[in-house]
Parts: sequence; structure tokens; C-alpha cells
Amino acid sequence: MKRRKYVLAVLMLAGIMALGGCADNKKSGKDNGDKTAKENVVEGEQIKEGELDFKVEDYVTLGEYKGLSVEYPVPEVLEEDVEYAVQELLEENTEYKEIKDRPAKEGDSVNIDYTGVVDGEAFDGGSDSDYDLVLGSGDFLEDFENSLVGKNTGETVTFPVTFPEEYFDSEMAGKQAEFTVTINKINEVVVPEYTDELVAEVTAYKTTEEYEDYIRGDLMASSQEESISAAGEEALGKAVENAEVNGYPQGLYDFYYEETVGGYQFYASLMGMEYDEFIAEMGEDAVKDAAEAQVQEYLVAQAIAEKEGLIITDKNYQEEAKALMEQYEIENEYEYGSMEEFEEDYGKTSIITQIVRQKVLDLLYENADVTEVSQDEYYGDGEEVEGETEEGDGEEGSEGEKDPEGEGAE
Repeated sequence: MKRRKYVLAVLMLAGIMALGGCADNKKSGKDNGDKTAKENVVEGEQIKEGELDFKVEDYVTLGEYKGLSVEYPVPEVLEEDVEYAVQELLEENTEYKEIKDRPAKEGDSVNIDYTGVVDGEAFDGGSDSDYDLVLGSGDFLEDFENSLVGKNTGETVTFPVTFPEEYFDSEMAGKQAEFTVTINKINEVVVPEYTDELVAEVTAYKTTEEYEDYIRGDLMASSQEESISAAGEEALGKAVENAEVNGYPQGLYDFYYEETVGGYQFYASLMGMEYDEFIAEMGEDAVKDAAEAQVQEYLVAQAIAEKEGLIITDKNYQEEAKALMEQYEIENEYEYGSMEEFEEDYGKTSIITQIVRQKVLDLLYENADVTEVSQDEYYGDGEEVEGETEEGDGEEGSEGEKDPEGEGAE
């Protein structure tokens, strides 16, 4: 399986569906009425190949799954998110002009080769080549970046760097390393001014005001999808709680076990950790527990899909899979050459389970008893959100473990 599949596996493990469409507007069961199987009759035989070759009624007795009480975090757009999008536009149009007549200074981008050793021994993530680093960015430790200021193209320098006591990699915390760095190239970073002229030149909008209105609309649409997804996930969780699940098909469990391992391996790599180290922190039963939870959730989703006529057949599979592929391409800016390539990347079972799960999420949401709450009420107050963000930053920073001199702040 390819890396892109593991990205999705991580999202699924977190209870988030990155793919698939959501309802356009928030609806409650009272407003929308009760959707029944009669409205969703599908012609053809349900696909039951490989891991999906089982009778769901052998394992699941459904409980209540309509009219479930769920919370819907009211979508909102923060101005800081608009500002972030503007900064992304500027970064996309930033120019890099090679400098040959002066040494590097703060704000320049330097292309470097570097090797780090501790007690004369190289360490994991301590070396790289052809790496672009903006001096003063904080991507690497301050002492590392400062040691390159004032140096010229072609120059090689050696200097010590002491890792902080609270460094994210506990094995390197507090240790002193020696780095040898060669500067291959120096580029001046020229960031454009944010003006109407720039916006008109590089976007479909004529002014900064028009562009920011577009950003707010796009962010609001994303926020609405996230809120619908959150409410749908809550409804599915309650549907699972209300159902009676006895056992599971071994093939389906094996499928989700493999998906879980792949997702955890990918997530471990993002954190700069070995898989075994990651699992040790998660707990020895982490993979088993996560796989079993996903199996139970899918079995309930499949039972609901069959009862409501939302099954996937040979007749509707191609259309549904194509829609999923197109949605993935839009969200991830990646284009598949064909449906065969998409299937090769994900596997038919994974595609079908994603489609079924999303259809059930939509149905549960549309028939739920929805209560609107604020973002703070739903996700917690500012302190909790801030704490989660800091933890997330640490994980993102760990992605660059090959650059252990970095603080992990991007």
C-alpha cells in the first residue's frame, strides 16, 4: 500500500473521514423527516467480495439509530485563519534570488549539507544534504542557524550545538552535538507586498477585499463540513452503543488490523519515531483495540446501510468510487490517471467501506436531533484548545526528526 493510503488510515483511526461529501446544510430529523429504505432502493446485488463476504445479520442487532441527540458546533471563521491564508498566498509567490557577492544573513535561504555527531558518532536524523533552510525561521535550533550567518557560499564550518533539556527527542535532550555544515548556495528571499495588484495578477480576484471574501467563504464551507462530520460521527458512535455486536468476520478484522498498522506506521514516521517505540507508548493492545473498534463501527454501519437501501452494488460502484476519487483529488491536489490507479492505491475493500461509512454518516446526521453549540462549548475553552494545538505542533515538528537540531516550530 502506498503512503497516501496511510494518510487516510490515520484520519480514519482518529474518527475523521477526509473523503466523501457531506450534506450541504444542517438539518434535524424533525425538519427533514424520516428517511426510509423505500427512498433509497438500489438495484443489483450487494458487493460481497473478499473481506466483505459475510452476512452482517450474523453479527449485529441494531438498536436506535435515528433521532439520536447530537451536538453541532456552529461553524465560524477566525480572522487569524484568513491572515494565515494570505500568508500562504505570499509564500507561494515569494521569489528566491541567488546571492554570490555577500555572506548569508538572517532572512536568507541557504542550501546546505550537514553532518552531526555526538561523541564522534553520527546519530539518527543528524545529517542531510541539499537542504534549504531560512535563517531565522526557527526550523533549526537558534545556535545552529546563527552559526551560518556571515558565512559564504562554498564555505564549510564546524560548530557545537547543545540540545535543550526539554527537547522532543528524549535521547538527544541535553546532549552536545558537533555539526559540520557546507553552504552550497545563498538565496535572498523576496516576499511580495500584499496589494490589489498582486491579487489581480496571481488570483481570480481583483482586490484584496474580494480575495479575503473568497477566503472567508471557503473557510466557512470547510467549517460547515467539519461541524456536520462531527455531528455525524457522534451519531454513529451512539448507534454503535445502541447496537448489539457479537463477534466479527475474521477477514474484516484482518483488513482493519492491517489498516491500523499502516496508519500507525505512517503516524510514527510523522513523529520521527520507530514503529515499535510508537506502539510502546500507545500500549501493547493499541492496534488490536483500534482494529476491533473499527470493525464494530463498520459492522453497524453496514447493517444500517443494508436496512436503509444504501448498499454498494456492481451497478453503482463505479459511479460512487469515481465521486470519491474526484473528491480526494480536489482535497489533496493529486490527480489519478484512472480508476484502476485509484483502486491500486487504496484497494477495492477500502473504497467500499469508505463509501458505505460516509453514506451512513450522512443518513444519521440528516435524521438526528441536532442541538447547536458554540465552538468553545464543543471543543473546550481556549486553554484546552491551546494545549491541544501545542501538542499538535510538537507532533508536526517531530516530522523533521532528520533535522534534530530543529525546534519543531514551523
